[in-house]
Amino acid sequence: MEKINNESKVLNALRLGDAQAFDTLYHHYSKPVFRKLVNMVKHVPLAEELTQDVFVKIWDKRAIIDIEKPFLYYLLTVANHTVSDFYRKAARVSRLQEEIISASAELYNPIEEQLFYKESRDILDSAIENLPAQQKLVFKLCKIEGKSYEEVSKELGISTSTISNHIVKATKTIKMVFFGSKSGFVLLVLSLLQNKS
Repeated sequence: MEKINNESKVLNALRLGDAQAFDTLYHHYSKPVFRKLVNMVKHVPLAEELTQDVFVKIWDKRAIIDIEKPFLYYLLTVANHTVSDFYRKAARVSRLQEEIISASAELYNPIEEQLFYKESRDILDSAIENLPAQQKLVFKLCKIEGKSYEEVSKELGISTSTISNHIVKATKTIKMVFFGSKSGFVLLVLSLLQNKS
């Protein structure tokens, strides 16, 4: 790789915050830094991301760059540190994930979950049964049996807009029942109502 003409001058300009000097150095050195990182992490997209990180650090620390030392050597040193930092952070994230999974496993109570689900299911069934007859029929066909509005429209001889109106009113009523219940599993209701329209 050819040396930049008057690299010391470019580095001096970089130290003073010259964005054009930074661009010059980036275009000249980003490929060798990228190749170095690919060899280190064996993953092209990650190497591309880390290359950007390296040059962000160069910009952030531009004021302390020693223009008497080879800039490429400094760049590769920063690249080494960037990879080390990445693996340290990845290890911390991995440990945190393991701790969360472990804690979740300790707190998980399948019997309690089944009781919560049964109570919520009972509240849902009761709320559906107490809907006005037409709303209940439309809701069961669309949300329980999974039929489309068009299919229900043909089956019942009513418009899709009427079906939509019934679904909106029925869903609102059921949500209100859940908000008023002592279990209050609104999220469960919402998940049960997510079948295709």
